[in-house]
Amino acid sequence: MKLHYQLKRDNNTYLSEVIGQYDNIVPKILCRELIEFFEKSITFKVDDHRKQATEMQLMGDPRPEAVAYKQILYDLIYPLGEKYERELHATCRADYMPADEPLTKMFSTGFRSLQIQKYTPEDKGYPAVHVEVGPDHVQKYLAVIVFLNDVEKGGQTVFPMGGTAIQPETGKVAIWPTGLPFYHCGNKSESDKYILTSWFEFL
Repeated sequence: MKLHYQLKRDNNTYLSEVIGQYDNIVPKILCRELIEFFEKSITFKVDDHRKQATEMQLMGDPRPEAVAYKQILYDLIYPLGEKYERELHATCRADYMPADEPLTKMFSTGFRSLQIQKYTPEDKGYPAVHVEVGPDHVQKYLAVIVFLNDVEKGGQTVFPMGGTAIQPETGKVAIWPTGLPFYHCGNKSESDKYILTSWFEFL
């Protein structure tokens, strides 16, 4: 991920470079297993003015498979959050002053949610442009998407202010700050789209 922070730079360029994209982080076989696990699990439908999707929550699921998947995903994603922060810090250190340690080292942080979502061609996607924080979610500081399958047409996660559209590719992980100005939305997909979402949070 290329990062360069400079106040005089174009805002769209700056925002796009702060959206971390990491290819082939989650093994394809694990992505397939998570999709299969989702399809045999109890799910719930979300259908409102913001989005249409089918979802399930891994966190709190007592089944042995769910417990195992949570640990595997934690081991893959949590160090990536630290890597992402260090890349940001390296940029700040070059342009300004030494940065603190990553938040993962300074405070008690982790995941309170690991949610698998499925978007079908019949669903409208997630057209509502939004950020990941609000009055009830102030403890979230980094958002995470794991793309569990390839989508050839549609299905992009779009950051309008950053001029960035992330095409789903199996095993890719996207990380970005939860607050302003990282507004984003999810385009309607022309085939089934599976993602896993979470947030780095202060515990």
